[in-house]
Amino acid sequence: MLKRVSPLDIALEPERVLARNGWEIPLAYVGERTRSDIFVTDLSHVPKWTVQGPDLDSLRPAGLSLPARPGMIYLDGGLLAARATPSECRIMALGEEIPTFNETSFTDVTDAYAAVAVVGARCFDVLEKLSSIDLVGSSSPRAALAPVEDITCLLVRVEGKDGVPGFILAGARGYGHFFLEALLDAGREYSIQPAGWERFSNWIARATSGVGQKRVEPSGGQSRLT
Repeated sequence: MLKRVSPLDIALEPERVLARNGWEIPLAYVGERTRSDIFVTDLSHVPKWTVQGPDLDSLRPAGLSLPARPGMIYLDGGLLAARATPSECRIMALGEEIPTFNETSFTDVTDAYAAVAVVGARCFDVLEKLSSIDLVGSSSPRAALAPVEDITCLLVRVEGKDGVPGFILAGARGYGHFFLEALLDAGREYSIQPAGWERFSNWIARATSGVGQKRVEPSGGQSRLT
């Protein structure tokens, strides 16, 4: 199988590794500070798709209803769907199951996009240094296409285990390591630390557990992640 390599170069030695689909995914790093209040995790290996078309509302890929409006996200069984524009939706598989999409409107972009998560109470303070987007205010969407250091990215806000907030950033692969360095630099005063896939999975499991689909309204809606 072809070996796949992340565009992010985390300068820590993996302690435990999970082999999946040609990736060697660090579950934890040697010397990883597991009790740090804010951490960053490489998600570049996460399967990703973009779906485009004039009538996305009629699609039910893998049984998942796509978000109805830009800024809305759905979380269901580890699948994250974020409506980026009226004609485009992004999907990531953050759980163990990897769906198969047969619709011609779907394109696998796993190797085209870098992705990284920043988790912790000060995560939006970090983002504020790099982008003008506000994912905190009640009038803000929970997902947005926005510039990060002048590079347009998909940003998704999620609340995970114990209600701890975090965001996922996905952008063009060639900028992957740049995103990592920018986040680490912006988060230095908050003692941001790299963490492996295991810590991220434990956090996101709370947001993706349970039966049925979780709906998040972008503008002060009543539904929220539980």
